[in-house]
Amino acid sequence: MTAGTLGALLDRSLVQMAEAAADARTYDRETIYTVSDVWDNNTFPLFRALAARTWWGRDRRARAALEWMAAFGVERRTWMAEQSAIAGYPLLPPSMGTDRHYRHYRDYRGVVRASREPLTTEVAAAVGVDYDLATAEVRSLLLERIGTRLTGALVVTARRRYTSERPADEVAELRLRLDEVTDAHFNSHDSSRITMDFGTGQVAIGMGKRGILRAAGATVHPDDLSWHLSAAGRAFDARTLAGSRPSHEAPPPRWQEPLGEGPLVAATILHNAMLQIRMVRYARHAGEVLVRPLCLAFAGAGKSILAASTYMRASRREEAFRQLVEGWVRKGGPDLAPWFAARLRALAGEVSGTTREWVTSVIPQLERDSEVEGGAASDLPAEAELRLVKYVAAHTRHEHPYAGSALVQLAVPPRPQAGQDESWTLYGWEFTSPHLFQLSDTVFHGATNPQLIGAPGAVRSLSLNGGDLTVATAKLEDPLWRHLGTAAAST
Repeated sequence: MTAGTLGALLDRSLVQMAEAAADARTYDRETIYTVSDVWDNNTFPLFRALAARTWWGRDRRARAALEWMAAFGVERRTWMAEQSAIAGYPLLPPSMGTDRHYRHYRDYRGVVRASREPLTTEVAAAVGVDYDLATAEVRSLLLERIGTRLTGALVVTARRRYTSERPADEVAELRLRLDEVTDAHFNSHDSSRITMDFGTGQVAIGMGKRGILRAAGATVHPDDLSWHLSAAGRAFDARTLAGSRPSHEAPPPRWQEPLGEGPLVAATILHNAMLQIRMVRYARHAGEVLVRPLCLAFAGAGKSILAASTYMRASRREEAFRQLVEGWVRKGGPDLAPWFAARLRALAGEVSGTTREWVTSVIPQLERDSEVEGGAASDLPAEAELRLVKYVAAHTRHEHPYAGSALVQLAVPPRPQAGQDESWTLYGWEFTSPHLFQLSDTVFHGATNPQLIGAPGAVRSLSLNGGDLTVATAKLEDPLWRHLGTAAAST
Protein backbone atom coordinates (compact mmCIF):
# COMPACT_ATOMS: atom_id res chain seq x y z
CA MET A 1 0.00 0.00 0.00
CA THR A 2 1.58 3.27 -1.13
CA ALA A 3 0.13 5.27 1.75
CA GLY A 4 1.84 2.83 4.12
CA THR A 5 5.16 3.45 2.37
CA LEU A 6 4.82 7.18 2.90
CA GLY A 7 4.11 6.73 6.61
CA ALA A 8 6.91 4.17 6.95
CA LEU A 9 9.42 6.63 5.50
CA LEU A 10 8.52 9.11 8.24
CA ASP A 11 8.95 6.46 10.93
CA ARG A 12 12.28 5.31 9.49
CA SER A 13 13.44 8.94 9.40
CA LEU A 14 12.75 9.33 13.11
CA VAL A 15 14.62 6.11 13.87
CA GLN A 16 17.58 7.17 11.72
CA MET A 17 17.91 10.53 13.41
CA ALA A 18 17.54 9.07 16.91
CA GLU A 19 20.31 6.58 16.16
CA ALA A 20 22.54 9.29 14.69
CA ALA A 21 22.20 11.31 17.92
CA ALA A 22 22.36 8.40 20.37
CA ASP A 23 26.00 8.84 21.42
CA ALA A 24 28.29 11.85 21.05
CA ARG A 25 31.21 9.62 20.00
CA THR A 26 29.35 8.70 16.78
CA TYR A 27 27.16 11.80 16.45
CA ASP A 28 26.20 12.12 12.77
CA ARG A 29 25.16 15.72 12.19
CA GLU A 30 25.04 15.23 8.41
CA THR A 31 22.46 12.43 8.59
CA ILE A 32 20.34 14.33 11.11
CA TYR A 33 20.26 17.44 8.96
CA THR A 34 19.75 15.62 5.64
CA VAL A 35 16.86 13.48 6.89
CA SER A 36 15.07 16.27 8.78
CA ASP A 37 15.40 18.48 5.69
CA VAL A 38 13.34 15.95 3.71
CA TRP A 39 10.37 16.64 5.96
CA ASP A 40 10.55 20.42 5.73
CA ASN A 41 8.71 20.21 2.41
CA ASN A 42 7.01 16.83 2.85
CA THR A 43 5.25 16.90 6.25
CA PHE A 44 2.15 18.76 5.05
CA PRO A 45 1.95 16.78 1.76
CA LEU A 46 1.94 13.62 3.89
CA PHE A 47 -0.99 14.84 6.00
CA ARG A 48 -2.88 16.08 2.93
CA ALA A 49 -2.27 12.83 1.06
CA LEU A 50 -3.65 10.79 3.94
CA ALA A 51 -6.64 13.13 4.31
CA ALA A 52 -8.37 11.49 1.31
CA ARG A 53 -11.59 9.75 2.35
CA THR A 54 -10.95 6.44 0.54
CA TRP A 55 -8.04 4.03 0.61
CA TRP A 56 -7.50 4.33 -3.15
CA GLY A 57 -7.59 8.12 -2.85
CA ARG A 58 -4.94 7.98 -0.11
CA ASP A 59 -2.79 5.66 -2.22
CA ARG A 60 -3.11 7.86 -5.30
CA ARG A 61 -2.16 10.97 -3.37
CA ALA A 62 0.62 9.14 -1.52
CA ARG A 63 2.14 8.09 -4.85
CA ALA A 64 2.07 11.71 -6.05
CA ALA A 65 3.74 12.83 -2.80
CA LEU A 66 6.39 10.09 -3.10
CA GLU A 67 7.10 10.98 -6.72
CA TRP A 68 7.62 14.61 -5.78
CA MET A 69 9.85 13.61 -2.87
CA ALA A 70 11.92 11.29 -5.09
CA ALA A 71 12.44 13.92 -7.80
CA PHE A 72 15.06 15.80 -5.76
CA GLY A 73 17.95 13.74 -7.10
CA VAL A 74 19.39 10.26 -7.23
CA GLU A 75 20.67 10.38 -3.65
CA ARG A 76 17.22 11.23 -2.30
CA ARG A 77 15.60 8.46 -4.37
CA THR A 78 18.22 5.92 -3.23
CA TRP A 79 17.61 6.86 0.40
CA MET A 80 13.85 6.42 -0.04
CA ALA A 81 14.30 2.98 -1.59
CA GLU A 82 16.66 1.85 1.16
CA GLN A 83 14.52 3.10 4.03
CA SER A 84 11.22 1.79 2.66
CA ALA A 85 12.85 -1.63 2.23
CA ILE A 86 14.14 -1.58 5.82
CA ALA A 87 10.63 -0.68 6.98
CA GLY A 88 9.28 -3.79 5.22
CA TYR A 89 7.70 -2.11 2.22
CA PRO A 90 8.47 -2.84 -1.44
CA LEU A 91 11.29 -0.90 -3.02
CA LEU A 92 10.14 2.17 -4.87
CA PRO A 93 10.33 1.84 -8.66
CA PRO A 94 13.78 3.06 -9.80
CA SER A 95 12.10 5.35 -12.34
CA MET A 96 9.74 6.99 -9.85
CA GLY A 97 9.81 10.74 -10.26
CA THR A 98 11.56 12.93 -12.77
CA ASP A 99 15.00 13.97 -11.58
CA ARG A 100 14.78 17.74 -11.24
CA HIS A 101 18.37 18.14 -10.11
CA TYR A 102 20.35 20.34 -12.49
CA ARG A 103 24.14 20.35 -12.36
CA HIS A 104 24.02 23.95 -13.48
CA TYR A 105 20.91 26.08 -13.69
CA ARG A 106 19.64 29.55 -14.45
CA ASP A 107 18.48 31.85 -11.68
CA TYR A 108 15.54 34.27 -11.78
CA ARG A 109 17.55 36.56 -14.06
CA GLY A 110 18.14 33.78 -16.53
CA VAL A 111 21.83 33.82 -15.58
CA VAL A 112 23.65 30.49 -15.36
CA ARG A 113 24.82 29.63 -11.83
CA ALA A 114 27.53 27.29 -10.63
CA SER A 115 26.78 24.14 -8.70
CA ARG A 116 28.95 21.82 -6.65
CA GLU A 117 31.07 19.41 -8.68
CA PRO A 118 33.82 16.88 -7.97
CA LEU A 119 37.28 18.42 -7.73
CA THR A 120 39.41 16.88 -10.47
CA THR A 121 42.60 17.98 -12.20
CA GLU A 122 40.53 19.54 -14.99
CA VAL A 123 38.15 21.32 -12.61
CA ALA A 124 41.06 22.62 -10.49
CA ALA A 125 42.74 23.96 -13.64
CA ALA A 126 39.52 25.76 -14.61
CA VAL A 127 39.27 27.27 -11.11
CA GLY A 128 42.85 28.48 -11.46
CA VAL A 129 42.01 30.16 -14.76
CA ASP A 130 39.13 32.15 -13.26
CA TYR A 131 40.52 32.90 -9.78
CA ASP A 132 43.90 33.97 -8.40
CA LEU A 133 44.77 31.12 -6.01
CA ALA A 134 48.27 32.50 -5.37
CA THR A 135 46.75 35.29 -3.25
CA ALA A 136 43.68 33.37 -2.03
CA GLU A 137 43.13 33.16 1.72
CA VAL A 138 41.34 30.78 4.08
CA ARG A 139 38.12 32.31 5.35
CA SER A 140 36.88 29.30 7.28
CA LEU A 141 37.88 25.72 8.03
CA LEU A 142 35.77 22.99 9.59
CA LEU A 143 36.85 19.45 10.47
CA GLU A 144 34.23 17.10 11.87
CA ARG A 145 33.66 13.48 12.68
CA ILE A 146 30.48 12.47 10.86
CA GLY A 147 29.73 9.14 12.47
CA THR A 148 33.22 7.67 12.23
CA ARG A 149 34.42 9.54 9.09
CA LEU A 150 36.58 12.63 9.33
CA THR A 151 35.23 15.24 6.92
CA GLY A 152 36.18 18.78 6.12
CA ALA A 153 34.76 22.02 4.75
CA LEU A 154 37.01 24.81 3.53
CA VAL A 155 36.05 28.28 2.31
CA VAL A 156 38.72 30.35 0.60
CA THR A 157 38.43 33.85 -0.82
CA ALA A 158 40.03 34.66 -4.16
CA ARG A 159 40.16 37.58 -6.55
CA ARG A 160 38.63 37.12 -9.98
CA ARG A 161 40.94 36.88 -12.98
CA TYR A 162 38.11 37.70 -15.37
CA THR A 163 36.34 41.01 -15.97
CA SER A 164 33.15 41.43 -13.97
CA GLU A 165 30.68 44.11 -13.00
CA ARG A 166 31.43 43.53 -9.30
CA PRO A 167 33.54 46.00 -7.24
CA ALA A 168 37.24 45.64 -7.95
CA ASP A 169 38.10 44.93 -4.31
CA GLU A 170 35.40 42.26 -3.86
CA VAL A 171 36.51 38.66 -3.54
CA ALA A 172 34.61 35.51 -4.47
CA GLU A 173 34.23 32.51 -2.18
CA LEU A 174 35.30 29.02 -3.26
CA ARG A 175 33.58 26.42 -1.08
CA LEU A 176 35.23 23.01 -0.85
CA ARG A 177 34.00 19.87 0.87
CA LEU A 178 36.38 17.03 1.65
CA ASP A 179 35.46 13.44 2.42
CA GLU A 180 37.61 10.91 4.27
CA VAL A 181 40.24 13.39 5.44
CA THR A 182 43.52 11.61 6.14
CA ASP A 183 45.85 14.51 6.90
CA ALA A 184 45.21 18.03 8.17
CA HIS A 185 47.55 20.77 9.36
CA PHE A 186 46.58 24.42 9.65
CA ASN A 187 47.82 27.61 11.27
CA SER A 188 45.77 30.80 11.06
CA HIS A 189 49.01 32.83 10.80
CA ASP A 190 49.88 30.97 7.58
CA SER A 191 46.71 30.80 5.49
CA SER A 192 47.40 32.75 2.30
CA ARG A 193 48.07 31.00 -1.03
CA ILE A 194 46.00 27.96 -1.98
CA THR A 195 47.15 25.02 -4.09
CA MET A 196 45.29 21.98 -5.38
CA ASP A 197 47.20 18.78 -6.12
CA PHE A 198 46.06 15.30 -7.08
CA GLY A 199 47.79 12.04 -6.31
CA THR A 200 46.80 8.39 -6.41
CA GLY A 201 43.29 8.27 -5.01
CA GLN A 202 43.53 11.51 -3.06
CA VAL A 203 43.22 15.29 -3.19
CA ALA A 204 45.66 17.63 -1.47
CA ILE A 205 44.72 21.24 -0.70
CA GLY A 206 47.68 23.39 0.32
CA MET A 207 47.14 26.40 2.59
CA GLY A 208 50.04 28.79 3.03
CA LYS A 209 53.57 27.41 3.29
CA ARG A 210 52.86 24.40 5.51
CA GLY A 211 49.11 23.93 5.79
CA ILE A 212 47.61 20.87 4.12
CA LEU A 213 44.33 19.02 3.79
CA ARG A 214 44.46 15.54 2.23
CA ALA A 215 41.30 13.60 1.51
CA ALA A 216 39.97 10.75 -0.58
CA GLY A 217 37.79 13.17 -2.54
CA ALA A 218 36.56 16.74 -2.65
CA THR A 219 34.01 18.96 -4.33
CA VAL A 220 34.14 22.66 -5.13
CA HIS A 221 31.46 25.33 -5.58
CA PRO A 222 32.26 28.91 -6.63
CA ASP A 223 29.91 31.14 -4.63
CA ASP A 224 30.19 34.03 -7.05
CA LEU A 225 27.38 36.22 -8.41
CA SER A 226 29.49 36.98 -11.48
CA TRP A 227 30.43 33.37 -12.23
CA HIS A 228 28.44 33.47 -15.49
CA LEU A 229 31.09 35.87 -16.86
CA SER A 230 33.99 33.55 -16.05
CA ALA A 231 35.51 31.20 -18.60
CA ALA A 232 33.83 28.21 -16.97
CA GLY A 233 30.53 30.08 -16.67
CA ARG A 234 30.48 31.07 -20.33
CA ALA A 235 31.18 27.48 -21.34
CA PHE A 236 28.27 26.17 -19.28
CA ASP A 237 26.02 29.00 -20.41
CA ALA A 238 26.18 27.63 -23.94
CA ARG A 239 24.85 24.23 -22.90
CA THR A 240 22.52 24.94 -19.95
CA LEU A 241 18.83 24.74 -20.85
CA ALA A 242 16.87 27.97 -20.79
CA GLY A 243 14.23 26.49 -18.45
CA SER A 244 16.65 24.91 -16.01
CA ARG A 245 15.76 25.64 -12.40
CA PRO A 246 17.04 24.23 -9.11
CA SER A 247 14.87 21.40 -7.77
CA HIS A 248 13.59 23.34 -4.77
CA GLU A 249 11.61 25.62 -7.07
CA ALA A 250 9.19 22.85 -8.11
CA PRO A 251 5.96 23.13 -6.04
CA PRO A 252 4.73 20.14 -4.00
CA PRO A 253 1.46 18.40 -4.91
CA ARG A 254 -1.57 20.22 -3.52
CA TRP A 255 -5.13 19.17 -2.77
CA GLN A 256 -7.85 21.66 -2.13
CA GLU A 257 -9.90 20.47 0.85
CA PRO A 258 -8.80 21.71 4.31
CA LEU A 259 -7.10 19.33 6.70
CA GLY A 260 -9.37 19.95 9.65
CA GLU A 261 -8.16 21.63 12.80
CA GLY A 262 -7.02 18.49 14.64
CA PRO A 263 -4.84 17.26 11.74
CA LEU A 264 -3.62 20.84 11.23
CA VAL A 265 -2.39 21.03 14.84
CA ALA A 266 -0.65 17.65 14.51
CA ALA A 267 0.93 18.55 11.16
CA THR A 268 2.16 21.92 12.41
CA ILE A 269 3.74 20.47 15.55
CA LEU A 270 5.47 17.67 13.62
CA HIS A 271 6.69 20.17 11.01
CA ASN A 272 8.02 22.43 13.78
CA ALA A 273 9.88 19.45 15.25
CA MET A 274 11.58 18.75 11.91
CA LEU A 275 12.57 22.41 11.59
CA GLN A 276 13.95 22.33 15.12
CA ILE A 277 15.99 19.20 14.43
CA ARG A 278 17.22 20.68 11.16
CA MET A 279 18.94 23.42 13.15
CA VAL A 280 21.88 21.04 13.63
CA ARG A 281 22.88 22.18 10.15
CA TYR A 282 24.55 25.08 11.95
CA ALA A 283 27.38 23.63 14.01
CA ARG A 284 27.09 26.20 16.80
CA HIS A 285 23.40 25.31 17.34
CA ALA A 286 23.83 21.53 17.40
CA GLY A 287 24.24 21.55 21.17
CA GLU A 288 20.91 23.29 21.65
CA VAL A 289 18.73 20.78 19.78
CA LEU A 290 17.12 17.88 21.65
CA VAL A 291 17.37 15.55 18.68
CA ARG A 292 16.94 12.18 20.33
CA PRO A 293 14.15 13.23 22.75
CA LEU A 294 12.21 14.77 19.87
CA CYS A 295 12.61 11.68 17.70
CA LEU A 296 11.53 9.38 20.52
CA ALA A 297 8.52 11.57 21.31
CA PHE A 298 7.29 11.31 17.70
CA ALA A 299 8.31 7.67 17.21
CA GLY A 300 5.72 5.76 15.17
CA ALA A 301 4.06 8.99 13.99
CA GLY A 302 3.73 7.79 10.39
CA LYS A 303 1.75 4.71 11.31
CA SER A 304 -0.37 6.64 13.81
CA ILE A 305 -1.18 9.43 11.34
CA LEU A 306 -2.30 6.85 8.79
CA ALA A 307 -4.50 5.14 11.38
CA ALA A 308 -6.07 8.41 12.54
CA SER A 309 -6.77 9.41 8.93
CA THR A 310 -8.88 6.32 8.20
CA TYR A 311 -11.83 7.41 10.36
CA MET A 312 -14.72 8.42 8.10
CA ARG A 313 -16.64 10.51 10.63
CA ALA A 314 -15.09 13.99 10.95
CA SER A 315 -15.63 14.17 14.71
CA ARG A 316 -13.93 10.79 15.26
CA ARG A 317 -11.02 11.76 13.04
CA GLU A 318 -10.65 15.02 14.94
CA GLU A 319 -10.60 13.16 18.25
CA ALA A 320 -8.03 10.66 16.93
CA PHE A 321 -5.62 13.45 16.02
CA ARG A 322 -6.11 15.13 19.38
CA GLN A 323 -5.19 11.88 21.11
CA LEU A 324 -2.19 11.56 18.83
CA VAL A 325 -0.89 15.00 19.83
CA GLU A 326 -1.49 14.30 23.51
CA GLY A 327 0.51 11.09 23.14
CA TRP A 328 3.45 13.02 21.68
CA VAL A 329 3.31 15.46 24.59
CA ARG A 330 3.32 12.63 27.14
CA LYS A 331 6.26 10.88 25.51
CA GLY A 332 8.18 14.15 25.41
CA GLY A 333 8.11 14.31 29.20
CA PRO A 334 9.55 17.17 31.27
CA ASP A 335 12.49 17.73 28.91
CA LEU A 336 10.21 18.68 26.02
CA ALA A 337 7.40 20.28 28.04
CA PRO A 338 8.60 23.87 27.38
CA TRP A 339 9.02 23.11 23.67
CA PHE A 340 5.52 21.63 23.30
CA ALA A 341 4.00 24.43 25.40
CA ALA A 342 5.51 27.12 23.17
CA ARG A 343 4.21 25.47 19.99
CA LEU A 344 0.75 24.88 21.37
CA ARG A 345 0.48 28.47 22.57
CA ALA A 346 1.35 29.69 19.09
CA LEU A 347 -1.25 27.36 17.58
CA ALA A 348 -3.99 28.48 20.00
CA GLY A 349 -4.32 31.69 18.04
CA GLU A 350 -4.74 29.86 14.73
CA VAL A 351 -7.61 27.53 15.69
CA SER A 352 -11.07 28.24 17.05
CA GLY A 353 -13.91 26.93 19.22
CA THR A 354 -13.46 23.56 20.89
CA THR A 355 -10.10 23.02 19.22
CA ARG A 356 -8.71 26.15 20.84
CA GLU A 357 -10.09 25.03 24.21
CA TRP A 358 -8.47 21.64 23.73
CA VAL A 359 -5.09 23.11 22.67
CA THR A 360 -5.08 25.38 25.73
CA SER A 361 -5.90 22.47 28.04
CA VAL A 362 -3.08 20.33 26.63
CA ILE A 363 -0.36 22.90 27.28
CA PRO A 364 1.84 21.18 29.85
CA GLN A 365 1.71 22.67 33.32
CA LEU A 366 5.03 21.17 34.30
CA GLU A 367 7.74 23.39 32.88
CA ARG A 368 11.28 23.87 33.94
CA ASP A 369 13.97 26.30 32.99
CA SER A 370 14.82 25.44 29.41
CA GLU A 371 18.23 27.08 29.43
CA VAL A 372 21.08 24.63 29.23
CA GLU A 373 23.50 25.12 32.08
CA GLY A 374 27.17 24.54 31.51
CA GLY A 375 30.00 23.56 33.75
CA ALA A 376 32.85 25.82 34.76
CA ALA A 377 36.33 25.66 33.31
CA SER A 378 37.53 23.83 36.42
CA ASP A 379 35.06 21.01 35.69
CA LEU A 380 36.93 19.83 32.59
CA PRO A 381 36.86 16.05 32.12
CA ALA A 382 40.11 14.15 32.13
CA GLU A 383 39.03 12.27 29.00
CA ALA A 384 37.28 13.54 25.88
CA GLU A 385 37.13 12.95 22.13
CA LEU A 386 37.17 15.80 19.64
CA ARG A 387 34.15 15.77 17.33
CA LEU A 388 34.21 19.14 15.60
CA VAL A 389 36.39 22.19 15.27
CA LYS A 390 35.61 25.28 13.18
CA TYR A 391 37.64 28.40 12.52
CA VAL A 392 36.31 31.57 10.86
CA ALA A 393 38.61 34.48 10.09
CA ALA A 394 37.48 38.04 10.66
CA HIS A 395 36.16 39.35 7.35
CA THR A 396 33.71 41.59 5.53
CA ARG A 397 31.01 40.09 3.33
CA HIS A 398 28.47 42.11 1.35
CA GLU A 399 29.69 45.22 3.20
CA HIS A 400 28.96 43.67 6.62
CA PRO A 401 31.90 43.09 8.99
CA TYR A 402 32.09 39.73 10.81
CA ALA A 403 34.25 38.99 13.84
CA GLY A 404 36.44 35.93 13.76
CA SER A 405 35.43 32.89 15.79
CA ALA A 406 36.38 29.37 16.76
CA LEU A 407 34.08 26.54 17.80
CA VAL A 408 35.22 23.34 19.53
CA GLN A 409 32.98 20.38 20.36
CA LEU A 410 34.02 17.36 22.43
CA ALA A 411 32.38 14.04 23.24
CA VAL A 412 32.57 13.61 27.00
CA PRO A 413 31.88 10.39 28.97
CA PRO A 414 29.03 10.19 31.49
CA ARG A 415 29.57 11.64 34.93
CA PRO A 416 30.70 9.16 37.59
CA GLN A 417 27.32 9.39 39.33
CA ALA A 418 25.35 8.98 36.09
CA GLY A 419 22.91 6.15 35.51
CA GLN A 420 23.77 3.13 33.41
CA ASP A 421 21.72 4.34 30.43
CA GLU A 422 23.41 7.74 30.16
CA SER A 423 25.56 8.06 27.04
CA TRP A 424 28.43 10.30 26.08
CA THR A 425 27.37 13.92 25.52
CA LEU A 426 28.72 16.87 23.57
CA TYR A 427 30.38 19.79 25.28
CA GLY A 428 31.66 22.83 23.48
CA TRP A 429 33.20 26.25 23.59
CA GLU A 430 32.88 29.21 21.28
CA PHE A 431 35.61 31.82 21.10
CA THR A 432 35.34 35.27 19.57
CA SER A 433 38.22 36.92 17.69
CA PRO A 434 40.87 34.22 18.19
CA HIS A 435 44.36 35.53 17.49
CA LEU A 436 45.75 32.01 17.01
CA PHE A 437 44.15 28.84 15.71
CA GLN A 438 46.29 25.84 14.82
CA LEU A 439 45.54 22.15 14.52
CA SER A 440 46.78 18.76 13.43
CA ASP A 441 44.42 15.91 12.50
CA THR A 442 46.09 13.74 15.17
CA VAL A 443 43.90 15.54 17.71
CA PHE A 444 40.95 13.52 16.31
CA HIS A 445 42.64 10.18 17.00
CA GLY A 446 41.26 8.79 20.23
CA ALA A 447 40.90 10.37 23.65
CA THR A 448 42.45 13.72 24.51
CA ASN A 449 42.92 15.81 27.62
CA PRO A 450 41.56 19.35 27.24
CA GLN A 451 43.49 22.13 28.96
CA LEU A 452 42.14 25.63 29.55
CA ILE A 453 44.41 28.50 30.53
CA GLY A 454 42.87 31.37 32.47
CA ALA A 455 40.20 31.87 35.07
CA PRO A 456 36.60 30.72 34.45
CA GLY A 457 34.86 33.34 32.33
CA ALA A 458 38.17 34.77 31.10
CA VAL A 459 39.81 31.84 29.37
CA ARG A 460 42.73 32.86 27.18
CA SER A 461 43.45 29.59 25.40
CA LEU A 462 42.32 26.02 24.90
CA SER A 463 44.76 23.22 24.14
CA LEU A 464 44.05 19.60 23.23
CA ASN A 465 46.41 16.67 23.01
CA GLY A 466 49.52 18.63 23.92
CA GLY A 467 48.92 21.40 21.40
CA ASP A 468 47.60 19.41 18.43
CA LEU A 469 44.74 21.89 18.70
CA THR A 470 45.37 25.34 20.11
CA VAL A 471 42.90 28.22 20.23
CA ALA A 472 44.06 31.47 21.82
CA THR A 473 41.90 34.52 22.42
CA ALA A 474 41.34 37.33 24.89
CA LYS A 475 38.26 35.78 26.48
CA LEU A 476 35.97 32.76 26.30
CA GLU A 477 32.81 34.23 24.80
CA ASP A 478 30.30 31.62 26.01
CA PRO A 479 30.38 29.31 29.02
CA LEU A 480 30.76 25.58 28.70
CA TRP A 481 27.48 24.11 27.50
CA ARG A 482 26.09 20.63 27.47
CA HIS A 483 24.58 19.04 24.38
CA LEU A 484 21.28 17.54 25.52
CA GLY A 485 20.49 16.28 22.03
CA THR A 486 22.28 13.01 22.80
CA ALA A 487 20.53 12.43 26.12
CA ALA A 488 17.77 9.85 26.55
CA ALA A 489 14.27 11.25 26.47
CA SER A 490 11.95 11.03 29.43
CA THR A 491 9.06 8.69 28.73
